[in-house]
Amino acid sequence: MTALTESRYTRHREGTVTAHKVKGSTQIFKGGIVCADSTGHAVPGSDTAGQTFIGVAIEDADNSSGSDGDVNVRVMARGVFSFAKGGSITQADLGQPLYIVDDQTVAVVSTVTNDIQAGRLEGFDGTDVWLRIDLH
Repeated sequence: MTALTESRYTRHREGTVTAHKVKGSTQIFKGGIVCADSTGHAVPGSDTAGQTFIGVAIEDADNSSGSDGDVNVRVMARGVFSFAKGGSITQADLGQPLYIVDDQTVAVVSTVTNDIQAGRLEGFDGTDVWLRIDLH
């Protein structure tokens, strides 16, 4: 490709909600933390090596009887979401990174093994925490 010499239309999308192919034999629940596994397929979030955080599911996606990519899941990659608190998270952690424990729980780094960051601590809501996500 060469550099532009005139205006062009560039296709675009907002990027707040994106769709991802779901791993075969996998079910993702609406409201759950979603990661991409080492093959690039969406899976429920967990403290598993090789996963990358991609957002929060805004719909159920049941690919439990399908092959890789047979089903898509839409995820939101920006916003503030309430999740269960894993381990001890205190007011002193405000603004600090939180890491994935499972598809509904986040914790500070000292309580997880693989350090998959999901966002930052925005605040508290009873026994839950508010997680700020801004991937894009």
